[in-house]
Amino acid sequence: MMKKTILLLIALAVALTAAAQQKQLEEIAARVGTNRISLHYDCTFTQDAPVKLAGTLLVQGACYQAKGNGMEIYCDGKSRWTVDPASKEVYIEPAGGLEELLVWEDSLTDLKLTQVQYLPLSDDLAPFSFDTAALGADWVVTDLR
Repeated sequence: MMKKTILLLIALAVALTAAAQQKQLEEIAARVGTNRISLHYDCTFTQDAPVKLAGTLLVQGACYQAKGNGMEIYCDGKSRWTVDPASKEVYIEPAGGLEELLVWEDSLTDLKLTQVQYLPLSDDLAPFSFDTAALGADWVVTDLR
């Protein structure tokens, strides 16, 4: 369930599901390689049972950070850290590139993107990685790389 929730959050970056926002989504997709993009999302995931999702997304090139519904995802383009602070769990997996953002796009409805900002590209990629070295002994870190 945790992995499915994580993939749902990531899918928001390039999902092309809401006809009313098609132009906005096309602009976001076109700028992924030339800007750092920050946005807030709200949607419903409908695969098994409807689940409301809301949070923030930061994207630059193949890197992204998604936070919402109590979960955090960090991807530096090579590795993906899925963090559940409430359960004190971290899953580390190889990243699938921006293509992994499309996994659940057909299961998203009522997509609303707000607070979209196009920022200059930055050499600081720290927001897209997660340091497990600072975690306490009560955290479970599963490294699948």
